[in-house]
Amino acid sequence: MAAVKTAVFLDRDGTIIVDKNYLKDLNDVELLPGAKDAISNLKSAKCMLFLFSNQSGVARGIITMDEVSKCNLRMMELLGHGPNVFDAICMAPESPDDIPVYRKPSPKFIVEMIAKFDLLKEHCYMAGDKASDVFAGINAQINAVLIATNEEAKTSFLESPESKNIKIFPSLFEFANWLLAEKEAMPPEAKK
Repeated sequence: MAAVKTAVFLDRDGTIIVDKNYLKDLNDVELLPGAKDAISNLKSAKCMLFLFSNQSGVARGIITMDEVSKCNLRMMELLGHGPNVFDAICMAPESPDDIPVYRKPSPKFIVEMIAKFDLLKEHCYMAGDKASDVFAGINAQINAVLIATNEEAKTSFLESPESKNIKIFPSLFEFANWLLAEKEAMPPEAKK
């Protein structure tokens, strides 16, 4: 029996790095506490990692995709795993007023990666600090968790009926520790 791949879809701003609201200057990229260790631990455990971020500032003309890419590269530099730390990256440039294609809560990117890498939904996780991140996971029918670095988003999400079945973690580091403990509890043939 082939080993099962564990895959984690990660939001960027407010989950891995400090949310600076339309981040465009790579000098402003700042990792959240514990994010570097979380990514290192997930990589060491052979988890597949996907970066999935809404970047509406592109559609609004506030930032460019080139600036988004440069900030991504700076984040990866700070994470210390080189430019290939993520198995795939999706930066959704649509604004909230556009018809969503990849913009979360659309599950399109997650669904495409599940098909491309032959992933099992029950071993896939969407982790982010906003309700749209959680709903992207729910819409893709995978595990969704809220990384509660954004108190306002956490409060509004907790008021929604969907929150009762969602795990909430104070940081990406805490989520990674929980996930790796869950993975450790799997039968040996399922660990990868």
